[in-house]
Amino acid sequence: MIALLRLILLGAVAISTAAQASPADDMPLVAAAIRSGRLVQAELMLARMTPQAGEATTELEILHGQLALAQERHQDARRDFVALALRVPGDCRVLLGLGMAESALGDADPAIVHLEGATRTCAADWKAWSALGFAYDARERWGDSDAAYARAMASGGEQPALLNNVAASRIRQRRFAEAEPILARARARAPDDLRIANNLDIAAGALGRIPVRGPKDGTSRWAERLNNAGYAAMLAGRSDDARKWLTMAVAADPVFQGIAAANLARLDARK
Repeated sequence: MIALLRLILLGAVAISTAAQASPADDMPLVAAAIRSGRLVQAELMLARMTPQAGEATTELEILHGQLALAQERHQDARRDFVALALRVPGDCRVLLGLGMAESALGDADPAIVHLEGATRTCAADWKAWSALGFAYDARERWGDSDAAYARAMASGGEQPALLNNVAASRIRQRRFAEAEPILARARARAPDDLRIANNLDIAAGALGRIPVRGPKDGTSRWAERLNNAGYAAMLAGRSDDARKWLTMAVAADPVFQGIAAANLARLDARK
């Protein structure tokens, strides 16, 4: 089954090369490295940061939790943020991190509680509203989800990550015609992002349009795109399109045959 994809907006900041910087000096640079996806760099910097005697460790612990979340070590992230929540229960970074970890682990109900708290504490943080929308989606609370994403858009604007999240929600609601133009806007701003491209193929396939093979699509990538479109067409009740595209995916790449063939079997089982 195709997992709908969601994103966190990434920035970019240069990392200092100073060998003797204090933890307090380095912490903003580590945070920037995590946001920009330079996770190995962030991990190395955190490893050499030892608090001085009497120096508060809360900020370092928050960074460790954020790094675990970015590395998809969700159990570790939840453990870190649970401990932090006992000490700084009103910190929206802690509430956001804990809610996102719980959401990733499938614990939607506690995630909603913590993410609602994050939005109350930091009402202008689009990431908190977007994460809350995702958690609402897991419980099919579509009205609440739409409202949360609207708040996220009011704060975050036309950022590719946020546009993708909103469109992924529309796809989950089978509102494919609404999702496609949102994804087109996201792709115009981030043309090389495969997660946005995959969601766009899903939306287009559900609406009856086969993907257009690009010059950079090798056989495996092309088979993946055909499979995504075929699976989406199957969900949308377009059996003829689904069968055609899934059959093409099976023929396109031996490595992808098993996945596409399994989806064909699901289609046959629906008869």
